[in-house]
Amino acid sequence: MLVPKMRIDIRPLCDKHLVEMEAVSVKAKMGGSDEWAWPAFRCFMQGCARSFDSGGYTTISNGSIDPASRNFIGCEEGAMFIESVQGDRLIWRCSIAGCERSRTTDRALSALALP
Repeated sequence: MLVPKMRIDIRPLCDKHLVEMEAVSVKAKMGGSDEWAWPAFRCFMQGCARSFDSGGYTTISNGSIDPASRNFIGCEEGAMFIESVQGDRLIWRCSIAGCERSRTTDRALSALALP
């Protein structure tokens, strides 16, 4: 089975602050004491632990992914990220290489899963 590859040219906005995220390598515990690292994007706002990767938006807290924090909007290919804000609308685009799908949602959606 071939795993779709995430585009490298994306510039996702944080789903909490709607500011551009920076490319980083994130680490989190994945069952027991196993720690994994993978490429992702992270919000640079002070105190924000939001990240975006091929699984959508999540919060990494105390070295673990908070499953209740997941914000996933997808298409047939994979997770979508917030590409831009146009008034009261969020423009989402697929993060998978070769997929050009996009969708528009109400801006209030960015705050639905967040404390």
